[in-house]
Order: sequence, then structure tokens, then C-alpha cells
Amino acid sequence: MKTRAILAATAIAFSSFVPVLNAPAMAGQPTYDITGLTPDQICEDQLKPADPAEFDSYLVQITDPGIWTDVGEPYADETSPAGEPEGYGTPTYSNIFLTTGFFRNGGSPNVWGGATATATYPQTRQLFDFKQDQTRTVTFDCVVAKVTPAGTHFPPGLQSIGNTTVEEQTIDVGEDYLITDEPFVEEGETVYALICISPNNVTKGKPGTWTGKHGFNAANCPAASAAAGGTIPSGNAPVL
Repeated sequence: MKTRAILAATAIAFSSFVPVLNAPAMAGQPTYDITGLTPDQICEDQLKPADPAEFDSYLVQITDPGIWTDVGEPYADETSPAGEPEGYGTPTYSNIFLTTGFFRNGGSPNVWGGATATATYPQTRQLFDFKQDQTRTVTFDCVVAKVTPAGTHFPPGLQSIGNTTVEEQTIDVGEDYLITDEPFVEEGETVYALICISPNNVTKGKPGTWTGKHGFNAANCPAASAAAGGTIPSGNAPVL
């Protein structure tokens, strides 16, 4: 048997196919495995005219492949992360330890200090390469003909009309973050912590007492305030 391909448009390269025979073939549906076959192979194997009858099998492409259609949403390729896990969202702080000197923030009379703390983020994010599954379809006919002295004969029962193949591919769509609801804990994160609230803030200008914050002893606030000296321009905005 000879097989010829007659394409309605520019020839295309078929790669990974999941063929689906939508229309019933006049010769009967094939019983062999058609997974991974090209339309040309489907025509040849499906029709199988008897030798040596000198039949010709023609693949007639009815529809062009068209554009690729996305299947589902893009998804992370979790087999090869593009970055390390990191915290995401607004953290809460614990285990705050003063590590550096005292300072003021702008013109505030309060006192801050450099510190380390344990930061717990409500979510975790990580950078991954994202993939997208796609498909496109081609519909085609399988035509069988025999050239005789009386002309070209198209034997009934050997024609197969409206066959459909589905071509699949997976493409890269770039990097993005995968965010989960798993808390992320960062030990020893550097923060600026409020350690002393001045008496003026508490009493609105009347004499009062210092208030210690974040575990700082209020009795040490006057000394911390003196050590902080004058006001420092904003720019070292405190975290806590």
C-alpha cells in the first residue's frame, strides 16, 4: 500500500499525539493502539487495504492546527526551585534582644534601640519556574483510492472521515512565587525596637514616669534617654 499526504496548508510537524477518532470510520474502528501516531500513520494503519490491490491512501487535512489552547492554570515546577523559601506577609516578633545603642527617631522624646528578634511570617513563598499545559487539534480525512483503466475508484467501506488528533505540549511561562499558608520563622532578624516611652507622652506635659517597652527596664530609661542624646532625623524608622 502506498500512502500519500495531501495537506491543505503548510506542512506541520506532529509531536506528541493523543488521537481521538470522533467520526465512525466506514471501514470500522481500529482495534490497534493509536496513541502517539501521526495522522498519516493513522490513515495507513486504519484503512489497510488488501495487497496487492494497489490502493493509494491519502491523508487529507481538513483543518489547520490553529493556536495552542491553555489547559488549566500555570503551575509551579516544584522539582527545581528557582529561589529559597522566605517569609511573606506582616510578621509578628518575639524574643526581642537589645544589641546596639540608644537613639531617638526624628524629634520624638521616646527612645529606641537596635535589637534582634524572631520574626514569624503568616505565609511562606518561594520562587519557581512555572509551566503551562497546552493542546491543539487537527481534523482530517483518510481517503482510499484505486486507479483502474476505467478511472479512479474510491472503494466504499474504506473511507474514514472526520478523524481528530490532539497534540499536547508543555511550555515555560517564566518565574513566579508559590505562596503557601505555612508560617515562616526567621531567627535573629535585625529590628529597631521602642524601649522607652517618655513621661511627656504619658502625662501630656506633666511630670510623670518612664514606661519600659519590649522587656526593657523602665528604671534604666533615664540613662538610655541621656545616652540617646539629641534628636536624630527620621530615616532609621523603628519596626517595633
